[in-house]
Amino acid sequence: MSVRSVFIAKERLKHLLITDRIQCAPDAVDRLSGDLYNTVSKYIDIRPEEFSIEITRTDIHIKYTGEKN
Repeated sequence: MSVRSVFIAKERLKHLLITDRIQCAPDAVDRLSGDLYNTVSKYIDIRPEEFSIEITRTDIHIKYTGEKN
């Protein structure tokens, strides 16, 4: 099941990067962000407010702001 989530996130990212050249819709960015959060949260105990994604034309930055124990 986790492999499937990674595959789905990867495919959405690929589609997002392709459609970026034709002005990608904001809802696609939201879906990608949600998929990435869901995938990461399967492996790391994380809350949505500790996780942010910034997508630019050339980069994707994923930031985790949780405390280290």
